[in-house]
Amino acid sequence: DIGSIDFVEKGTHNVVFRTCHEEKNRVVFQMGTSNAERALTAAQIVCKDVAAVDINMGCPKSFSISGGMGAALLTRPELIHDILTILKRNLDIPVTCKIRLLKSSQETVELAQQIEKTGVAALAVHGRRIADRPRDPAKWNEIADVVAALSIPVIANGDVFGYDDFQRIKVATGR
Repeated sequence: DIGSIDFVEKGTHNVVFRTCHEEKNRVVFQMGTSNAERALTAAQIVCKDVAAVDINMGCPKSFSISGGMGAALLTRPELIHDILTILKRNLDIPVTCKIRLLKSSQETVELAQQIEKTGVAALAVHGRRIADRPRDPAKWNEIADVVAALSIPVIANGDVFGYDDFQRIKVATGR
């Protein structure tokens, strides 16, 4: 009735994702997953109606971690590889992902380089570690280490509240 494209939970009337034709080339579908095949199934359902698919590997919330999703994936680089590789092989739209900082900048850079090798179009890096809270300042300098190590676009995330923050983060990350 409203001209939207609705994805409804099987057996219910619950809309789990809603978009429209005008958003097709703008909206990125972000999902949490701990299973490569299930991620592919979900992505294939929405891929004709979105611009890209993003895997959230940074969510520190307990519901996400307890399901092996979000930041729980940061300790499972082989599963990260499997999820991103199967999506890249089977989708005709860009695949991206978002991570958090690991224990050290070197560990974060090494994981980011492994992720880049899967062929993702871009990587978002949240400038906090799993245990950090929103009140803790984002570590833009550690995002800068990732930016310097990769050739794909790196999207800095964390403590960007207004337009002036864009310039500050560009300076802090070297881009």
